Amino acid sequence: MDRKVFRDILLLLGVIVIAAVGARILASGETLSDYARKNPEAMESTSAGSKDTTSIFQNVEADSAGSGNQVTASEEDNATHTDNFTDDKSNDTDIAYTESAESSASDSISFEAEKNGNDSGNDNLADTLSIEAGSEMSTGNSSSERVTYTDGFYYEPISNEVYNRIAGISYPIDCPVPIDELRYVSICYVDFKGETQTGELICNKALAQDLVEIFSELYKNDYQLESVKLVDEFGGDDDASMKANNTSCFNYRTIPGSTRISNHAKGRAIDINPFYNPYITYKKDGSMNISPVGSEPYADRSASFPYKIDENDLAYKLFTSHGFSWGGHWNSSKDYQHFEKKGE
Repeated sequence: MDRKVFRDILLLLGVIVIAAVGARILASGETLSDYARKNPEAMESTSAGSKDTTSIFQNVEADSAGSGNQVTASEEDNATHTDNFTDDKSNDTDIAYTESAESSASDSISFEAEKNGNDSGNDNLADTLSIEAGSEMSTGNSSSERVTYTDGFYYEPISNEVYNRIAGISYPIDCPVPIDELRYVSICYVDFKGETQTGELICNKALAQDLVEIFSELYKNDYQLESVKLVDEFGGDDDASMKANNTSCFNYRTIPGSTRISNHAKGRAIDINPFYNPYITYKKDGSMNISPVGSEPYADRSASFPYKIDENDLAYKLFTSHGFSWGGHWNSSKDYQHFEKKGE
């Protein structure tokens, strides 16, 4: 065979091999230069045919490299855009969830209350869920429900937690006083040791602002109170609360020795340091009944002793200036611990 023809055939075979290898490499996303680095023997055997073959390889490699760079750059741009979009969408979703989570939760509770009440016909269940839903909203959204007079002195609707503490004790299950007519009051006070304590009361909502203002002034003036706890801490027993000298307000009960409902039952009366300021009733024979037991020495109001409430006492002055009446002014009985403010 003619030498020139043999060379031409060899050149043609080299071109075919290079084209096939290049096509395969481009299809897999690998450049020719990458392939050459990985397979030096294949490239050397292919380029051994002639100088023209090497020239063709260089041209194809340059084109392929340029094309590969464009694709890679495009993929990076797309990847960056995708990441940004994902982040933005994630942020938007988080914001939307944060803004709506609380309202969605309360809506869900209300919906379940209606659904259960309607489907089963159980009105008590629906009412219970409604009360709990309102209480949860109060607890979870105290910044909008709570009224703060000054640091340490605030009032708010009865929360679910507080309701659970008083239900069946100071607040009977069949209590006719609507729970939303009452307010939970938190105060600071100075105890008999001169130390600051946190106290809690439940009162009618009409008295809540009066109480935070009055107790704030008492606290500023170091007026001492031995205890300020819910009467439920004493099982709802008024005698036990008085004997512990506990200042308290709401307790659904009758007036001792009668069937009449006390103003404490409406959250419109409060007893201050009751052991030192007893409740005195008079019998037909002229004798006295003094409550609580053990407070008899303090029934003599002409005597001088600590924590006595009279017309010169700061508590008397503050409560009466806020429109409260004092049980020490009563005629048929004397209730020196007692201040009340009736409804209009």
